[in-house]
Amino acid sequence: MYFIQTMDTSNLDPVSALELRQDRILSKLAELRQTLDKLTSQYQVTQPSSSTNTQAAAVPSVKTSSSAKIKSPLGSGIHDIVINADPSSPPLSLFVLFEMLKQKYKVLATSYIHSTVKADKKLCDIIKNGCQVTRGDHDLALSVVWKNVERRPELIVSPAKQSVIIGEVNIARYINRLLSPTFDTADIVMATYSDEWLDVADISMINGNSKQRTSAVKNLNNRFKKNDWIVGDQFTWVDAVMWSAVSQSQLASVPEHVQKWLERCSALPIFKKIPSL
Repeated sequence: MYFIQTMDTSNLDPVSALELRQDRILSKLAELRQTLDKLTSQYQVTQPSSSTNTQAAAVPSVKTSSSAKIKSPLGSGIHDIVINADPSSPPLSLFVLFEMLKQKYKVLATSYIHSTVKADKKLCDIIKNGCQVTRGDHDLALSVVWKNVERRPELIVSPAKQSVIIGEVNIARYINRLLSPTFDTADIVMATYSDEWLDVADISMINGNSKQRTSAVKNLNNRFKKNDWIVGDQFTWVDAVMWSAVSQSQLASVPEHVQKWLERCSALPIFKKIPSL
């Protein structure tokens, strides 16, 4: 049995508390990995091979593999998603994730501006197919409604059942699981590390006060002193979410390395399709 030393985190700011929790998890995972290696050697067990994940270069890798065919997360028929978002505070990561979805699925995209709000028509130009298409020829139907939303952006998984997911970060988590069905199990360390930074984006950047945002950006800057991206050695959906959070943070300025990271994001082809708002 393994024990992780506990300490009082009540006096720590949210970012420091998250970092401490991350260190504890990684420490326990490293110990479990060492034990697994010893048992494998002792009983001469051959571990299943798994393909190399280049995105895991920045953190220790603990993976599982399965020869079973992965079931599509969309199920049978066309998968409907409706997102309600406020045009005064658009979830910018959605535009990037839409481009990523199009790389994996046939997406039927439509956007509407509710009659009760005034919004830039560019918002409707970003998420749409651009021509008349047949619904049955697609895997996924994504509808975005720009309207006044009290709580934050909301994603309705099943329009019939009205199952709602609230918040830009949680919406991104859902979409990522459509993009990567094995995200939570293929590499648990990578998944944990990603969730830690997503919590920073949600708690400190999007919903935090000025002090919390400044602290989060400093930690982000430290990350980029030796790394180009937040998780691993290439752009991921976590970068897209943090890019959105930083871009809407209303900070007067950002540190040098964060600024360079923002420029790296904007230079990617996937960002070229996103017009400035």
